[in-house]
Amino acid sequence: MADRARVLALLDELHASECAGTSALADWIEQCREPALRGGLRVIRSRDVAHAALAAQRLRALGAEPRAEVTTALRRLCEAVRAQDVADRSKLGMLVARFPGTARGPIDDALLLLDGDRETRALVETIGDDDRASLAWLRTMADEAPSDEAEAGPSTEVLGFLDTLRAAEDASADVLMAWIDVCRLDGLRGGLRTIAAREASHASLLAERLVAADRAPMASLRPEVAHRALETFGDVHTRDEDKLARLLERYPDEDAVTAPIDAMVATLGGDGETREILRLIAAGERASMSWLRAYDHSMAPGTAHLRG
Repeated sequence: MADRARVLALLDELHASECAGTSALADWIEQCREPALRGGLRVIRSRDVAHAALAAQRLRALGAEPRAEVTTALRRLCEAVRAQDVADRSKLGMLVARFPGTARGPIDDALLLLDGDRETRALVETIGDDDRASLAWLRTMADEAPSDEAEAGPSTEVLGFLDTLRAAEDASADVLMAWIDVCRLDGLRGGLRTIAAREASHASLLAERLVAADRAPMASLRPEVAHRALETFGDVHTRDEDKLARLLERYPDEDAVTAPIDAMVATLGGDGETREILRLIAAGERASMSWLRAYDHSMAPGTAHLRG
């Protein structure tokens, strides 16, 4: 078993740092003058909110409460990120400099402590997937020249796509939560928690983008489709392995799950904020499928020691 005190400390520190990042990013987003940068920051902040909630939920499931405070270094970084007299590009540089390209992140080191607690390990591992995607996006933005594009809002066609995608992400989060409630495999359950939170976060971001464009979210999955999915993945008698296989059969590779999003991104040259929101949502979808596929491979014959 993983050492309980170290696991609790890890989750507590994760909760504190994600809460601090959430607050600082909210202030930066309000001030940010680059639409494309602002769009990506919205996704990163939304994920930080979800990560903080997941860490607190896991802490409480283990009989503890969040208590940790952020380090002095992180507090100073957050102060700079929220400062009105620091340029967007300077803030971006600070975030990228915090984790040089060759450096291991704190989550990579933390995973070494969690071999005996499969649910927490999978939870932290999938949170790490989000953080790596966010950092990769930040590095890409830092390498590109600041955009001078005008703030173009989404077209009617784009708004329709965003609403349809929002409905799908919302329904997916509901289905995954139904699966989590009956999931018997600790490791799979931990990963599903992050993936469900990721889907819910995507749905919320898309709803916010619709509302900002004076479009009320209206789309929904057909009731019979939603009911069938909830019934299938929420069935306590169906093996988790079979549910996972069914999901992976639907999406043979990571590109299949993001093809419609990628196609829309390619058309959004004049709407940087929506483009980068969708770009990071697509990265999240690929990360979800990649983790699920890796978990499925871990259950192959000869790797039973990885199951859980």
